Amino acid sequence: MSCSQLSVVKHLLTESQFFALEQYLSSLSPNCKLTASKISLANGIDLELTQKVLQKLVEGGIFKYSFGLRCPFCGLLLGTENELPAIEKEQYCYQCDESVEITPDNVEIIYTFDVYPFGEGQQNKRIIEPEESAAHSFDSLARLIENGILDLNAEFFSPTSQEYHELQAAYNNVFAKKNTTKEKGDSLEALVLQLFSLCRYFRAAPIRLRPNQIDCYVRNKLYIPGLSPASCTDSFVIECKNEKKTPSATYMNKLHSILRSTGKQFGIIVSKCPAPSTFLPLSNKIYLNDKIVIIALDADDLKQIIFNKVNLLECLSEKIDAVKLNATKDLKTLGLYYE
Repeated sequence: MSCSQLSVVKHLLTESQFFALEQYLSSLSPNCKLTASKISLANGIDLELTQKVLQKLVEGGIFKYSFGLRCPFCGLLLGTENELPAIEKEQYCYQCDESVEITPDNVEIIYTFDVYPFGEGQQNKRIIEPEESAAHSFDSLARLIENGILDLNAEFFSPTSQEYHELQAAYNNVFAKKNTTKEKGDSLEALVLQLFSLCRYFRAAPIRLRPNQIDCYVRNKLYIPGLSPASCTDSFVIECKNEKKTPSATYMNKLHSILRSTGKQFGIIVSKCPAPSTFLPLSNKIYLNDKIVIIALDADDLKQIIFNKVNLLECLSEKIDAVKLNATKDLKTLGLYYE
């Protein structure tokens, strides 16, 4: 028996490992649910190698994965989701009779056949995999992230070709000649609202407070790992400055004041021109004193995201890290961000 569809992983395994894996998979029901640790144990293959093999099988369309949510206290399976952005941070456990907080350690990666590669005549005695009451730590979302198998940012921000085309048109409109200052400001605000609304489970809108107008208020409906270090799991504020000069410290002071008065801990200044050289050390001082993170995005950052398709969340994470570290060298230049 041989299944050509499994050949995508042949280069990762020895001949005996590949044969054992093929025999094992052909013995399973098309509806079975698997984890990396189960497959590793059944076939005597190293855990990390098993994870790489499974990822190749997912990319090859043989397997797909879903996310099982386990209670962090009793291990009960609370439910499953097919997409990472659909995971609600808070879940109710009927066994514990209380709401529990789900972290990547409590999310189990479950593999099922997307396309069953074996004919009916090929199957041996089928194995029915038993349900387990607790997740093996290796099968957790946290381990998948740690090993670099899953790109979290792409799960939350992945515009279509049409959406990128619309963003590019909106970006070009920002730099088109305008008759009034208001038209200039509106074009940048419209672009920012459009961009952040493309991140799954962000909701962006302008909002008026007393006495300030917030250009863009972003509500984050879900826990997003790329932004959690900024403590902005609920919402954050964006100020847009569509001027042909470097943003002054006045803008940072205004945004800092808004964040303090509203109890928020993350804000963004978006401008055409790059922030002044004093921005990073000043932002770092604000972070150290108030645990408030303020970052700056300029026209070049927007261009990288919109035209070169740098992930928005990757960009934000890099900016957040730079503020917290008060880095003297660009983190991208050091190879820490943007492949």
